[in-house]
Amino acid sequence: MSDAQQEPAGKQIALVVEGGGMRAAFSSGVTDAFLQAEFNPFTLLVGVSSGASIIASYLAGQKGRNLAVLLDQSCRPEFIRWSRFVVGGDLMDIDWLWRVVQQENPLDCERMFAQQRDFRIVLSNAVSGLPRYAVAKPESFLEVLRASSSIPFFIRKPVQIDNEFYFDGGVADALPVRWALSQPNIGQVVVIRTRSHDYVKKGGLGDALLARHLSACGFAQALRQRVKHYNATLAWMRQAENCRSIIEINPPDDKKMAGRLCRDGGRLRYSYAAGLECGRALVQRWPLN
Repeated sequence: MSDAQQEPAGKQIALVVEGGGMRAAFSSGVTDAFLQAEFNPFTLLVGVSSGASIIASYLAGQKGRNLAVLLDQSCRPEFIRWSRFVVGGDLMDIDWLWRVVQQENPLDCERMFAQQRDFRIVLSNAVSGLPRYAVAKPESFLEVLRASSSIPFFIRKPVQIDNEFYFDGGVADALPVRWALSQPNIGQVVVIRTRSHDYVKKGGLGDALLARHLSACGFAQALRQRVKHYNATLAWMRQAENCRSIIEINPPDDKKMAGRLCRDGGRLRYSYAAGLECGRALVQRWPLN
């Protein structure tokens, strides 16, 4: 199925793609499997952090682009530099990355927007801590995409959009499944995770320490509650009345898989291959009853 409009009202399908930095190699494999099969039954697509970039290339029909960027530009020393970070700069130079990628392996924005799908990018308001499910628009798309990848602490300053300031959407709503299912006519959600099925978020010490350095605002509270909110969302997804409407695609619990800041080409390719396998498995089983 490639025409999402074939689905009747109340039966339409959303795609949610979790963030996770370089763990997105898995997600890129899943969506490339979808592209190989010309599989796109989704009327609503919601990306968090690196998940938004995965969706962008998927809608643009650029199979292999995400993996190429992860293996090349994302692994260059100009992008992730600890020496810059320890003297007060950003760990990740998002501005450099988007500029170089658009020069060397540009996103086909014209083709992406021609799909006419409801593409949302999750952002976290840097003051209130509330999520914004920003509509992807040609005039602001790259700036919104940049904000969606601005991870607090690793990136020192939020990105300004429409007179507001935003960080990575993973703070406010890392798994926007409940929001997706609340949208009109959506009856099912496919979720591409970057964590194994049994993963439970732990700790939160880094978020708590960062929150202590912020003023008493909603964003600081969102940081303190991030772990609790993430695990509560997982519990909600697994409830019997909800799991019937949710299809999770999870990477294996395998130490060979890429981590958030991985720059090992072998691990990135391994994660991508795992994603291809999982994506093909879903396509072969579709439609699910």
